[in-house]
Formats: sequence, C-alpha cells, structure tokens
Amino acid sequence: MSRHSVGVVRAASRMARLAPEQVRRIRFRRTRFGRRGLVEEQVYAFVRAVVDELTARDGVEAGIRAENARLKTALGEWQSSRARQPSRTTNAGRWIEPEQRR
Repeated sequence: MSRHSVGVVRAASRMARLAPEQVRRIRFRRTRFGRRGLVEEQVYAFVRAVVDELTARDGVEAGIRAENARLKTALGEWQSSRARQPSRTTNAGRWIEPEQRR
C-alpha cells in the first residue's frame, strides 16, 4: 500500500459513516410560494438510490469482514499445526524431504 493510500484510508476511517437509515430520514423543506425549487419525487428517488447503494456497500463490507475473520482463523490454525510438526530442515538450513529424515 502506498503512503498516499494509507493516508486516504486513515482519513476515511475518521469520517462519520453514513448509514442507510440516516438517508431515509432526510426530508427536504419545500420552497416558499413563488420561488424555484426541486421536483420532490426526483429528490426522493435519488435518496432511495443512495439508500440502495449504502445498503449494498454495507452488505459487501460485512461479507469481506466475515471472509477476513475466516482467513485469520484458518491462518492461525495452519500456523499452529506447522509449529507442532518437527522441523524439516537440517542445521545448515537445507530442506530435507520427509523420506530422507529416517
């Protein structure tokens, strides 16, 4: 990871996470009579699209976190099993095939 991307990750982790429910609760005020405003249905259609994107992002992130936890567990188990096995190298650090160790 480059120095720049580490900074981006740190900055992103300090930002408040926007949750789908927060977006759902947003309501826009209507403009006063005689003033220009936005088409309400378009605004709320956009809000629904943002909610869908945030929901999808959260689902993907949860899957990644679960996979990360599974891999960490598997790595720990693999490392533990390797630590219990007798060394496969000689004192000189050369690899010895299991058949040659007899």
